Parts: sequence; structure tokens; C-alpha cells
Amino acid sequence: MTETETIAAAINQIDEKKQKLKKAFDDLQSHRSLLSPSFPLSWSDIDSHFSSLQSSLSNRFRLLQSQPPSPNNASPRIETADDPEPPLVVIRPELRALCEKMDSTGLSKFLADHWDDDAMPNQELSAAFRYSPDPATMVLNAIDGSSKGKSVDVRRVFVLLMEALIEINDKNITLDTKEKAKKVADNWNTKINNKPFEALLFLHLLAAFELGSEFNSEELSRYVVMIAKYKQSTLLCNKICLDKERVGEVITKLLSIGKPILAVRFMYECGRTDGFEPVSVLKGYVKEAREAAERVCKEDKYSLKSQNEATDKEVSALRAVIKIIKDRGLEAEFSEERVEERVEELERQKAQRKRNVEPPQPKPKGRKRPRDRTQVYRQEAGGVMIEPSHHHGLQLNPFGVVNPARGGIIGPYTNQLAPGLYNSAAPPQSVYYGQQTGFVMPPFHPAYYSQ
Repeated sequence: MTETETIAAAINQIDEKKQKLKKAFDDLQSHRSLLSPSFPLSWSDIDSHFSSLQSSLSNRFRLLQSQPPSPNNASPRIETADDPEPPLVVIRPELRALCEKMDSTGLSKFLADHWDDDAMPNQELSAAFRYSPDPATMVLNAIDGSSKGKSVDVRRVFVLLMEALIEINDKNITLDTKEKAKKVADNWNTKINNKPFEALLFLHLLAAFELGSEFNSEELSRYVVMIAKYKQSTLLCNKICLDKERVGEVITKLLSIGKPILAVRFMYECGRTDGFEPVSVLKGYVKEAREAAERVCKEDKYSLKSQNEATDKEVSALRAVIKIIKDRGLEAEFSEERVEERVEELERQKAQRKRNVEPPQPKPKGRKRPRDRTQVYRQEAGGVMIEPSHHHGLQLNPFGVVNPARGGIIGPYTNQLAPGLYNSAAPPQSVYYGQQTGFVMPPFHPAYYSQ
């Protein structure tokens, strides 16, 4: 048992320990006469406190579980005599309570309301199912109802419920429950009509309630081809008990419609590598991907767009092949390095094309020097555009006021401590620029305080 499993087991025992604590508290209350009259605690206060701690610990532990373990910091296993086969996970108290009570409607609503919760792994739901007296009946009642929550498609909730039921591999499904599930399956079968997700839902129902033998195997193999793109497809194919011949038909069909990667996946995960040659299929797929890329370029006369599109498609195909080579350990039969070299070559070519079409960066424009330094610029003063006049020798301030007596500017930013400005002599008379140039302007009052 790992350290995380030990923590999970301890958290799952909180409810049991809380019940023991309540019993002890009730015993204490029976001796109330011996307690202080001001004894403040009630069981509701204690229960609320421990429930808050339990919720906080559970949330933090789920967050810890959702993070990938560091390769240099793996939790050591603590071997025990009763080491459980499935890994222990923390179950939310409300989820466990819903399963214990067989509350199908509440369970569907809970899953819908927590659909976007990253801390809701399938393992938690499967573990919670083990507290249900009859998980199969609980799931059937949920999917046969019409409960909805938030904006989540309720069918996705049904898939999640049936996946959890498949996970626990319930061997105690009663005949009555199977018969009811068969009626639901008959109804769903009429709604498929070449809709992949409807087929996915239907096959989940057959796998969860072991109804594969109740339906036509040829029809089921056709449904498996329809859902081949889903990650659950190979699991469902195995669970509905298609024989080797039907599985072979599925693989052959996938090859014929140009889905060799999916076909190879079925070969390995459904045990049909004996009747097919996965490595040959992969090599043929690599060759076809290159030829298809060439056709894309030719059809559009090797335009830049067609070259980039062809590169993206070929790289995507090659990466899928590389993944299968690594996952299935096929390095001895199919050189992974050669495929990776081709990917690198294509990406270099695409990067080079991008550099070749990038427009040159414009050079920063410098400030233009005036052609005639004697050019007269107009200046703005007092709201009137004027040309500076050099013959009268007056200095202009920002308000159009000059001081002929002192030759200084009178304005709000004049040095008020300058000698003679506020002495016994009268302030200098302001001469309006309009008096010098002939413009008519309103009187201006200098921005200083009178003495």
C-alpha cells in the first residue's frame, strides 16, 4: 500500500470514527448533571467542525492525486497483509451517501453539477459504487429516468455511470434487472440511425448489463466501426463478446475506409494480431501519407498554402505511427528514428518557407531636417497664431503679455522673490501684445496677488 493509499484509507474512515465520537458524546450527555451548567458544546457544533475538516482534507487530497507524481519522488509501497487490489481513492461524503441510499436521481444530478470538476475521476465513482447495495439497479434507474443538470448532455452522464458499472464488473446483476435493461436497449437501438454517439451509448448499455448476446452480432460489429474513433471502442468491443471473425470484419472495414491507425489499435487491443500484420499496415500508412501529401501539393500547383497543409497532414500521420511504435515496442521491426527524422525534415522545410515569405521589416524613419533654416514658423500665443516680430524687442509669455520695463515675462511661473517685483515701487505696467501688433485682445490680469 502506498502512502497516498494509506491517507485515502484514513480519510474514508472519518465517518466511522465520527459515529464512535457521537456515541461517546451521547454517553457524556447522559451524565449532564455532573457537567458544568455552562457546558457550551452540542453535537451539531462538533459534527459541523469535523465535517468541515473532512471536506477540506478530501479536496486537498484529490488535488494531490490529480497531479502527476515526480519520477524522483515516487511514493514507496508499504506492504500489508490486506493490501487491496484496486487503489484506494477518496470518496466525497455526498457521493457516497447517494450510492448508499440508491438515490439514482440525486446521483445523476450530482454528476451533472460536477461535470466540470477536474477532481471527479472515474475511479472515485467506481469506488463509490461499491457502497451501493445494488449498483446495477441504481444505474438502470438513473439512465431510465429523465434527470438533467446544468447544461451537460444527460447522455454523457449515462455513459459515465455505465463506465463505472463496467469498471466494478458487477457479477450480481439480477435477471429482472437485465430484462429491464434489455427493454431500454431495444428502445435505444431504434434511435441510432448512423449516429455515432447514439451507438456509443447503446454499446455501453450492452457492455454494462452483459446483453451482447441478445443482439445480432453483424449489427453490433457495424456499430463498433461507427464508434471506432472513441477511446472506449476496443473495451466495448471486447465486452459485448464479438467473436474473432466479427472483430476481423471490424478491422477489415477500418482498413478499407482508410483508418489504418484505428485498425492497428483494434488488432492489438482486441487480440487479432495473429490474423493481420500491424507492422506492414504501419509501413504502408507512412508511404500513403507521403503520397497523399504530394497529391495535395499537385492539385493546388504547389502553392504555399497547399505545401503547409500537406506538411501538417503528413506530420500528424507520422506522429501517430511513432506513438504506436513506442507503445507496442515495435522498434526492432520498424525503425522509429527514420520516422522521426522525416518529421524533423518536414518541420524544417515549413519553417524555411515561412522565413522566405516574411516581408522585410521597415526601416525606422528619421526626422527630416528643414531645407531652409531661416524658415519662419508660426507660434501660438494667447490663442492667436502670430509670427514673431524682431523689431520691437518685446518678450512674449504664454499669455501674450510682455514686460517692457524689466524685460521679463510676467506670468504664473515668474520668480516672485525677484528684487523689485513686490517692493515699494508700483508693479510694472503690462503691455498687451495687441497694442504692438494692432490686434484687439481682452485685458489680461496677471496671475499674482495684489499687495
